[in-house]
Amino acid sequence: MSEADAVARPRRADAQRNFERILAAARSAVVERGGDVVLEDVARDAGVGIGTLYRHFPTRQALLEATFLDEARELRARAEVLAGDICAFDALVSWLRLQVDFGLHGHSMGAAVLSAKHDTGSEIQVACSASRMAGNVLLRRAQDAGEVRAGVEIDDVLRLIHALVLVNGTSPDLAQVERMFDLVISGIRA
Repeated sequence: MSEADAVARPRRADAQRNFERILAAARSAVVERGGDVVLEDVARDAGVGIGTLYRHFPTRQALLEATFLDEARELRARAEVLAGDICAFDALVSWLRLQVDFGLHGHSMGAAVLSAKHDTGSEIQVACSASRMAGNVLLRRAQDAGEVRAGVEIDDVLRLIHALVLVNGTSPDLAQVERMFDLVISGIRA
């Protein structure tokens, strides 16, 4: 169900709780197994029947897209909270770490989900764009504080973060990820 459908027909309270439990279980499953989630396991972990899962998410793709969308929205919300942090640089670094964490399990959701980031007007593209704009606020604050070099753009930083995730594949060496992350941060620091 698209967000537009949800606005047109609000869910009953019990259906909304089931939707949220399924989404939470799917997020945990994706962290553990990537896009190879077993729908029956997600339903079991959410405490619902498989029919309930299918009512909310008729396909694995729909479930993965909703999971990705939920995380993209969370990244935006976390950026907005971090924008109130006293240390602008620490706020930016914290948000970029969240990007790495999401990327390390998010990229395994499959090419179809990730390609939706580039489909103009799709819910995923809109959420990713909003997250990027919220991250840009963090970057600009750090630049205004003199902690990040002038000329650094959020798209460039995010491409570096995404490259770091891509290079480290599905079974990352977390020490290597941390070293690479530190290099990115050193490269943008004023």
